[in-house]
Amino acid sequence: MAVLVAVIGAAVLVSSRSAAVEAVYPVERAAQVFRSQVWSRVVGVFRGSAAAAENLRLRRENDALKVLRGTVERLEAENARLRRVLQYSLRKQETWIPAGVLSEGGGAAGFGDRIRVDKGSLAGVGKGAVVIVPEGLVGRVASVTPHTAEVMLLTDPALKVACEVAAENSRSLSGILSGGGEDGLVLRHLTGTGKVLPRARVFTSGRGGVFPRGIEVGTLLNMTNGVRGVVGDVLPHVGYSTLEDVFICCEK
Repeated sequence: MAVLVAVIGAAVLVSSRSAAVEAVYPVERAAQVFRSQVWSRVVGVFRGSAAAAENLRLRRENDALKVLRGTVERLEAENARLRRVLQYSLRKQETWIPAGVLSEGGGAAGFGDRIRVDKGSLAGVGKGAVVIVPEGLVGRVASVTPHTAEVMLLTDPALKVACEVAAENSRSLSGILSGGGEDGLVLRHLTGTGKVLPRARVFTSGRGGVFPRGIEVGTLLNMTNGVRGVVGDVLPHVGYSTLEDVFICCEK
């Protein structure tokens, strides 16, 4: 009799455990499905986002290195020029702050040749600061707020930049560059005796002390004689309508 009771008790215990296991199975199965299908996709999304963020960071660092390399080359050329003419002068130390483009047109209606970026006075950006990308000159800061800055693009007719064009026999022509409409640039008041080479490159001349010397601007397409002297059409090297990141010069 005792043996029969023990057998029955063991059977009931096994049955209870089986029932308990079966009772938790749906929960465990749901957890397994969640881990294998839902959670893996969530992890994949986050990993993809992290990879995209890392790619963006690396691209910005690469652009920053290009800007730094261009700055070093420009400073070396400037130092060589100063040594040749024995006119040494101290230069303020420059630092370039990366900034992302928030919107086109700036903060005021009717200003199509402006952009707004995500760095302002709290980051050390000041009014009048020079803005560039690795391809060349973008423009100049027109106004700042604590967290943003409005940049006047080189295509704005109101922005005037002293530039020079390389000519034969190590000579150059000087002129004033400004926007000419439809993302084009115009070089006016050209002076000099050198003969300009076909598709000569245009750089900032540094005259006036606003823009550093040697920043690339564009390519001179042609020159014509107008009522007010020789005028040159310049193809900019910067795609102003596709800007995503820029670099703002802040002097220490």
